[in-house]
Amino acid sequence: MPSPLTDITLQAPLGPVIAEGRVLDAVAGRDLRGTLDDIAETLGITHGDLRSAIDELVKIGWVSLELATESLILSLPEDARVAS
Repeated sequence: MPSPLTDITLQAPLGPVIAEGRVLDAVAGRDLRGTLDDIAETLGITHGDLRSAIDELVKIGWVSLELATESLILSLPEDARVAS
């Protein structure tokens, strides 16, 4: 019988978690600007994982999202910039 930890890892894909980490690492150093495809390619993650990561990180307030004419701008929220 597999352990509960084994079952959890099989049910939860790591792609979105890795994507969230890569987005946070990137915006800690600078704002990210581009299309979803451009940003995903730069970070080495899939388009779908990037969308999930952005949704989650914006929802919990760790990343700010601004929509520009033909691109997205991902950055740290203003209060996070002040704290650092």
